[in-house]
Amino acid sequence: MSKPLKVLLVEDSEEDTLLLLHELTKSNYRPVHRRVETADGMRRALAESKWDVVLSDYWMPAFDAPGALQVLHESGLDIPFIIISGKIGEDLAVAAMKAGASDYLMKGSLARLGPVLEREMREAEERHTHRRTQEAVARGKAEWEAVFDAVSDLIIITDAEGVVSRCNGRASAYFGGYNSVIGKRIDQIFFGNLQPEAKVFRFVHSMQSEIDEDICFPNLKGWYNVASYPMRFEDSDRSGFVFIIKDITKRREVEEEKRTSDRELLTLYAVAFRLQYTQGVEKVMGDLLFQLHNMLQMEFSCIHLIDGGKLKLEASLGLSPPFEKAMASIGKGSQWWELALSGRPFRGEEPDGRFPAKAKAAAIKMGMRSWCSVPLRIGQEVMGVMTVGTRAERSYNERDVFLLSSIAGQLAVLIENYNLYDRMKEKAEELYRSKEELRENLQQVKRANLELGRLNTVKNNFIGIASHELKTPITSIMGGVEFLLKYSGIQMTPEQHSIFVSVYEGTVQLRKLVEDLLSISRIEAQGPLPQKKLANLMQLCRDAHDMFALPLSERRIRVQIKGDETPVPVDEGFAMLAVKNLLENAIKFTPDGGEVFLSGQVLKRSDLKGLAPTLRHFYPSFPNEMGPARRYYLLQVLDSGIGIPADERVRIFDKFYGVGDIAHHSSGHTAFMSKGSGLGLSIVRGIMDVHGGAVWVEGDVKGSTFSLLFPISEG
Repeated sequence: MSKPLKVLLVEDSEEDTLLLLHELTKSNYRPVHRRVETADGMRRALAESKWDVVLSDYWMPAFDAPGALQVLHESGLDIPFIIISGKIGEDLAVAAMKAGASDYLMKGSLARLGPVLEREMREAEERHTHRRTQEAVARGKAEWEAVFDAVSDLIIITDAEGVVSRCNGRASAYFGGYNSVIGKRIDQIFFGNLQPEAKVFRFVHSMQSEIDEDICFPNLKGWYNVASYPMRFEDSDRSGFVFIIKDITKRREVEEEKRTSDRELLTLYAVAFRLQYTQGVEKVMGDLLFQLHNMLQMEFSCIHLIDGGKLKLEASLGLSPPFEKAMASIGKGSQWWELALSGRPFRGEEPDGRFPAKAKAAAIKMGMRSWCSVPLRIGQEVMGVMTVGTRAERSYNERDVFLLSSIAGQLAVLIENYNLYDRMKEKAEELYRSKEELRENLQQVKRANLELGRLNTVKNNFIGIASHELKTPITSIMGGVEFLLKYSGIQMTPEQHSIFVSVYEGTVQLRKLVEDLLSISRIEAQGPLPQKKLANLMQLCRDAHDMFALPLSERRIRVQIKGDETPVPVDEGFAMLAVKNLLENAIKFTPDGGEVFLSGQVLKRSDLKGLAPTLRHFYPSFPNEMGPARRYYLLQVLDSGIGIPADERVRIFDKFYGVGDIAHHSSGHTAFMSKGSGLGLSIVRGIMDVHGGAVWVEGDVKGSTFSLLFPISEG
């Protein structure tokens, strides 16, 4: 069967063309040809079609074989070029072959044309195959080098003596370019002139190895892990090593953060366990300081309580006798007293002028460096101060202060409980003495016994409840103080009235803290899911407003409630708590005479795109996490208060985080002025999470806007 053949003929003779085609047909080819006589014609033919072979006459009136060969070379094509001429000298034929011609034949002897074509086409195919193979190898090498340079780890290849022969782009970037790496010893690159203590880069490996410990190199920042692998070359005595150096700085930071968190949690657990003891407050304070020394690696600590207008040292550990003597009693007027009574933590990196003079000298002598003092307080009432210190060159950061403040808060509650217990014991003794006196008269004894039985029952109930419940005693304290302030009619001095107001506000804060903690516990434990039913959120806002009618009137704050009355599926209890917390914050942080505006509207899912730039600060994947609902209800609470700094708007939804200061308000003598527990907005966030909604805040120094987004329906 004849084989197809595309032939480009560079020929000026029609008869010679027919002769060549006839010879090709005889050689079992089925030729398709095109004849050209000029250089331009040949260029067009090469550009317009693909050819298997070029057959060229040597001499033509306007063209010749060397010119045709030059045109073929310019095209960049690899096509067999065979010269077929009637008369050609051997010197011209040799020159043509040197110029790139595949072969030459005489027109009078075309019998060799078929075999020559077979050979040249076979060799051309072999050249094509070889070229494709080389291109594939070059492409694979380029891809491998790209991958090699793209790896985030430092990859360095050395010879058996540790001299670097190659490195990836990351290693080059670390050390300022390839010239700083290639040709140098690897240990010199990483350690400079210092000799490494461990055998990090030693070239005696018989198998791959990895350094177990983390390494900190003098010439690099951070921590690294080194793995080495031996490298052998086939059919060669050469050998070398591949070193992979991983930057594990971020991993170390995460691990260090976890260790710190674990230590803090373990400390809080140990402290909470110690605070369960009932062996007396002195014993508890001593055990607490012992735990702090063990868990937080401190050398000095002490606890002062306010007693008789002075700060008296009640417990200490690790202090020198001169320091204890100097700090045994600190009176009013000293800077330490003023700082302790301010109710805020204070700290330093060395003993300074805030210490009493003798205490400062004693602290320096016993080696105290960093120190921190945190108040023991319940609400706004300060009952003492706890001080810790260390010889180490370290600073107490905000995280340390928060942990110590949490521990101090637990201790303050325990001390207050002990004080209440002592007062109850005194009352019981008084009742016992009354009973002995009443025995002198039988009738009086009977009446006294009845009264004593009643009082004893009240006492036992009170002791039992106070030992493990907080809410009932808090309610009792609030009721008693409120009665004395508002309904008893007792004449009080301004100082007495101020004290009772402070007690009442502190108790309100404590009750709010207990309620907030219970709410947080229920939400985080994923207790009963919200019992959803359709509710009018605008009516719910009006109900919440009624709860705050008195403080609103005292503060002269105007509240407007206006919005869409569309029913929304919510858990009414949770929704009311969320609105109540936001309205309470709006009242608290709005100056007297200000305004609060509550509004509501229904949004389509497509409307969420406009909210995305703001909400992604609070919910990074918004609106993907909003579920399948097609409609939403947007409830907003706007106030004209002090505003919230932009860098704190996301953090205010964290537990125990508070922003703002009492000094920002217009008055400190009306309701809702004290700082809260820092849990209210965290509770709101949890409520919106279980509803599948969202909460966020916007605003400036002229006020804040809190928004609640509830899903309405899927249809």
